[in-house]
Amino acid sequence: MLIIYFDKNDAKIRLNGLQEDFMIESYNNDLVSEDISLRLRRSVEQDKNLLIGDNNKSKNEIEANSSEPCVGDAEFCNMTREDYVQMLYEYIYPQTYEWVLIGVHTTVFVIGLIGNLLVCLAVYRNHAMRTVTNYFLVNLAVADFMVLLFCLPATVLWDVTETWFLGDALCKILLYIQSVSVTVSVLTLTFISLDRWYAICFPLKFKSTINSAKTAILVIWAVSLIFNTPELVVLTTVKVVPLRFDLEYLVQCTATWSYSSDLIWHIIRIVFIYTVPLLLMTVAYHQIVRVLWSSQKIPGLAETMKLASAEQIQLQSRRKAAKMLVAVVVMFAVCYFPVHLLSVLRYLDMEQNDMITCLALVSHVLCYVNSAINPLIYNFMSGKYRREFRRVFCCNKNLSRNTFTTMTRLTTSRKKYETDKTQRSSLKFHKCENMALRHHNCGLALKSQCDHMALKGRVNELNQGFRVCEDVMNNGQRYSIKSIGF
Repeated sequence: MLIIYFDKNDAKIRLNGLQEDFMIESYNNDLVSEDISLRLRRSVEQDKNLLIGDNNKSKNEIEANSSEPCVGDAEFCNMTREDYVQMLYEYIYPQTYEWVLIGVHTTVFVIGLIGNLLVCLAVYRNHAMRTVTNYFLVNLAVADFMVLLFCLPATVLWDVTETWFLGDALCKILLYIQSVSVTVSVLTLTFISLDRWYAICFPLKFKSTINSAKTAILVIWAVSLIFNTPELVVLTTVKVVPLRFDLEYLVQCTATWSYSSDLIWHIIRIVFIYTVPLLLMTVAYHQIVRVLWSSQKIPGLAETMKLASAEQIQLQSRRKAAKMLVAVVVMFAVCYFPVHLLSVLRYLDMEQNDMITCLALVSHVLCYVNSAINPLIYNFMSGKYRREFRRVFCCNKNLSRNTFTTMTRLTTSRKKYETDKTQRSSLKFHKCENMALRHHNCGLALKSQCDHMALKGRVNELNQGFRVCEDVMNNGQRYSIKSIGF
């Protein structure tokens, strides 16, 4: 994570003004006693405190200052501990724009936690939504949830106060978790794009399964944990500004390796965690869009589904899913571009200014916005997620009943279809409808007529799950194969 430190104008005025408040009177050897001269040779700090022309300070305050070695700028050496701490407190206290920043982060924090939790609950509660793509989206939600829960509060506190208050251990752990979670998000989006690419563009050569998705998720986490191990090793807390009284202000969590090593590491991250995945996703979704929008038929779909209406439904469903996934990728690219840009600019020795400061703060906000916005995209662009989110908030029994009924029908139809696919012969009716016209009661007579069937041999798939005979004389009652004894 990129942190750019900046000066606060009010603090600059206060710090510069201290030089006028603590002027040390000059002296010469003719007017100063021998005792003071000896003390000067023993300790410059003791001499400064003894020669302060400030009658308002008590003897105890001077002795307290004399016992503490002076570090940093000389104008701070004559301040009491209370004044010194108060000066630092005023320096790190949030200004107006920083309170706005805190408010924005708080909003992102709440929306992101609730939204990503809803994504996980939606897939968990609705078995019909347990598809390969949704498993990947749940993995993405888990990574975003971790970033928001563990890393956002610490980062806001760090940005506003310019101080890492959480110690060396959490410096390593929290920043490592953030890097791992970001890597998981990037790899998950990449796997989703490749999975959709093969499923839509090469449906006969590739079949994605739930087990393969689970294996891919395990690989994603393993690679992410290993890839970010260097950060777990080199991160530590450093006092970049020397302070009196051993105070823990202006402490930074930073890497301890060399400048060149840090540059190489950031280049590796930009290439493998942003540029290459983004190129792969761009190519994959370009091919997906070309197939879904340039033709009315999906390759291989005609061999498995003859009905035009069902084919059109399948096509529209895949188009909606593609739009949603493209929106997720675009948001990722936009939100993470500023932080990677700053990673490059920091090595160009650019002068610190208000624009760079503003860009640094905005880049941090955008990283967390990306972790919170995905559930909103699902809600606006996916009817299934929208219904499940509504179920959680409204506890609507009708929605629950409808979802259960739909799931039951889909499960039953799928089982019947899979059973028909395994059959070794096809059944052919000999004009059952015409025969039924000659019978007042189909019953057993219809069954006997339909027994005259020709066995055709093995077929790969049955394009229609059921073939029916219709009894015109019996108010159009339909008899399935199962209902007449087969």
